[in-house]
Amino acid sequence: MTSVEALYGVFHTGRVRVALPLDELREVILRPPAFDPLPVTAEGLLGAVNLRHVVIPVLDLCRLAGYPELDEETGRVIVIVAVGDQMFGLLAQQIEGVARITDEALMETLVAGERSALFSHTFERPEDGAVVSLLDAEAISRIPGVPVVRDTGSRTSGVELGDINTDSTRRTVLLLRCGPIGLCIDVGHVHSVIPQMTLNPSPLDGDTCRGVVHLHGRAVPAVDPLKMLGLGSVPDDGNLRGLVLAVPRGLVVLTVSDIADIATVPVNDVLPLPPVGMRKDGFLTGVLRTEAGAQHLLLDGAALRADAELDALGSLGVSASGQEDEPARAAVVTKAGADKDVPDGRRVVPSVRKFLTYSVGMEAATPLSQITEILPYPQHAIGLDSGGPLQGIFTHRKLSVPLLSLPALLGIADAPDPATARVLLVDAPGGELVGFVVPALHAIEDSVWEESPQKESADPGALLQRGPLVKIGAEAQGRLLPNIDLTELVVAELVG
Repeated sequence: MTSVEALYGVFHTGRVRVALPLDELREVILRPPAFDPLPVTAEGLLGAVNLRHVVIPVLDLCRLAGYPELDEETGRVIVIVAVGDQMFGLLAQQIEGVARITDEALMETLVAGERSALFSHTFERPEDGAVVSLLDAEAISRIPGVPVVRDTGSRTSGVELGDINTDSTRRTVLLLRCGPIGLCIDVGHVHSVIPQMTLNPSPLDGDTCRGVVHLHGRAVPAVDPLKMLGLGSVPDDGNLRGLVLAVPRGLVVLTVSDIADIATVPVNDVLPLPPVGMRKDGFLTGVLRTEAGAQHLLLDGAALRADAELDALGSLGVSASGQEDEPARAAVVTKAGADKDVPDGRRVVPSVRKFLTYSVGMEAATPLSQITEILPYPQHAIGLDSGGPLQGIFTHRKLSVPLLSLPALLGIADAPDPATARVLLVDAPGGELVGFVVPALHAIEDSVWEESPQKESADPGALLQRGPLVKIGAEAQGRLLPNIDLTELVVAELVG
């Protein structure tokens, strides 16, 4: 009998590690300075947050479990949980990434007594052996007196922790170019992207499969998406990019000409397909017209990831070196025994989560989960010559948004060129937004490990020199980048 794997988002709250199935995780937001009161008294209820005009009750899981409550220093984020048609928030200390667990590894846990248990199973996290409790979100939503809000928004399947935050009226897509044809796909279905790809010949080569790509030490099949759709083929000009999808038994790479941008668009901007009779039109769900006027066919990410042919190809990915992959392991690096690519005396931990890489005069990275939306530099922004990082102000979604030059905040003098710059929107307390302007985007990539942040926050101008690092890309060919915590910068700017 084949074991079934499922993905769980793991987070730390007080003294315990807990997890939720990824399809129950809506998003993760920064804790506000204060919670709005609700006219109800319930165990563990802290109050409510206004998340894009939706009032969401927030609970302290530590208080529900009988542990000391989290304070402002230890309870820094709120995990938004959606189960059935109910939604609520849980206060947490930090997010620890995604665990891939088989059904056999879940140990059912029973708790005697009249009170409902907050968790249903436990499991051992593979990389470090930590005990994780699987929360029973439905049981939490049924605790007497605890308010929940009805979740009326539609949700896409395959949402992964670390995805860009979304609301029910908008969707965030990755815009692709395949020769003359534009495609796009919801970012929740993207495993990672390959900004510069080398195709290697393989016995798998055929009409659809173009070869293999060496990724994370494995030879991963590369597929021409236009061939699958019956729309021709992607021209190989020697400069192909790759879009990596996780299928049930492995990975596959879609070969594309360019990965153009990330866009958040109203759901109504996606129009239904005409009855064109494409050979595999089940992989397409609509047509998107961007604000710039470009037309893109919307790929059905769930259908692609569930396709039997792609799953069969994904299962054929083998180790590129002919050896079994080594399991990830935690490490405290010291000067006496440091890895060659790890800073001396710094503590690093394994980490596999999505980062957005970009330019700030040098390459840097930020967890994708911190970024709410990515926009071109607004054409009608009010320019300001403040003599500091503030470049201007613009309005977006009925909010007034400051435009802060991220290079200037980090101590780099050159201001981004508005003609080519991109704006990274980050949630701020009180339902506000802050826009960080960067000169250029690079890619969405997986991390290998991250350095633990220092206890004392560094000055923003020193982050590029002394801040925590993250290793991005494959273990052997990866690179070390500064890990820029944009949520911390938001707090620092508000306090400052």
